[in-house]
Amino acid sequence: MMKLQFMKRSHTVSGDEALPEGCATSCLEARGSNPAGVKGRNRVSKLCVLTLMSSALMLGAGLSSCHHHDDREPVLPPKVEAAPNTLAGVVTNISGTPVQGATVTLGTTSVKTDANGAYVFQNVAQGKYTVSAAADGMYTASSEVTFSKTSEQNLLWSVTLNRKTTQNLVVKDSGEDASGDVQSDNIPNNDEGAVTITVDVPANTVPDNTTITIAPIYSAQDATGTRADDETMLIGANVTCSDPDLQLTSPIDVVFNLDNSVVTDVKVREFDPATGRWRDVTPTVDGGKVTVKTTRFTSFGIFLPVTATTTSSAEDIVFAQDLFDNRNGRDSMLVENASFTYKTGTAVNANAKNKLEGLLIEYLARMFGAKVTEMNGSYPLNITLAVGQGILLKGTQTVEAVRVASRNTAVTGTRYGSVTVTTSAFSVDHNGGVVGE
Repeated sequence: MMKLQFMKRSHTVSGDEALPEGCATSCLEARGSNPAGVKGRNRVSKLCVLTLMSSALMLGAGLSSCHHHDDREPVLPPKVEAAPNTLAGVVTNISGTPVQGATVTLGTTSVKTDANGAYVFQNVAQGKYTVSAAADGMYTASSEVTFSKTSEQNLLWSVTLNRKTTQNLVVKDSGEDASGDVQSDNIPNNDEGAVTITVDVPANTVPDNTTITIAPIYSAQDATGTRADDETMLIGANVTCSDPDLQLTSPIDVVFNLDNSVVTDVKVREFDPATGRWRDVTPTVDGGKVTVKTTRFTSFGIFLPVTATTTSSAEDIVFAQDLFDNRNGRDSMLVENASFTYKTGTAVNANAKNKLEGLLIEYLARMFGAKVTEMNGSYPLNITLAVGQGILLKGTQTVEAVRVASRNTAVTGTRYGSVTVTTSAFSVDHNGGVVGE
């Protein structure tokens, strides 16, 4: 809080300096017109006394008007109501392009993103919520946010959505081997984050004209809508067939083209539709290739333990106008809101040296967003400042150094978090107090 000190001005009158200029002149002139004789001197004295009395009355009136400030009712600082909670952010695709028209859901309430991919929820009640973002042709992303107070919290949630990319493998002649592949999404300049997924179908495994569809997935939720309990899926694949009733009598191969940074002690899992759970499978590792032999069309994933840590600091936000001062005004001042700029999203270092770093960068981007966007905010005041009142605003934004790690490999980014605005109310007579801390 910034305290504003105000000093009252006062008038001090003492000695001859307090006498009006006309008094001394009149006395001298009277004395000069009759310098001799008692009666004349008495007349002069009476004239001086009358002049002094008149001057004193005038001075007294003047002093009384100067000290009118002390006689009036004191001006109190304005009362600023606490602003309601908000949740805002930006939805982008993997290339950092804003996704217009995405549906963002907070609890049971939904809004659409604008042309900049931005959204905002106003007047959010205290509580814990699931927030999600969904768009046509993209996988849905979700997280949890908690509003610990009834007001004054401005939380941010920005997210990057992966495309639903598919590749069809059409086996026209069942008597021949067939193969098809698809490549996963990656953010710009993170080529190591892209993984090629291949499906190999040996001869006489499926009937003629069977279509097998391969789709990269990026989380357990993408496949099943459920979370894996202990580890994080860094990359996966959903493999389906045009004939949902087809039973494989011989295995097909699902191959993840990785490198040595990932394949050491890699954990591969297969989703079991019968139990609704992921189960461990034993892959074949050859160089950087991880191969799963399977007799079912389902989802497969590369799982690793991943930890995410953050270190927080803060930076000032910029107001278009942070001081509304009506101390010397002639009329009341209506202040509806105070506009400011802030940032949302995450700046990611995409210089990966291997597949594990690249996949961790993609994971970080999916969690926090892969682009920093400057946004305009508005703090509601809706107050009328009386003459003699004022408001000073100050705002800060949380800046988090994010670190995502697995095994002995870590990647970092800078995430922009919640915005805090405080208001200092003051008047000509009082420093007032702070709202928002």
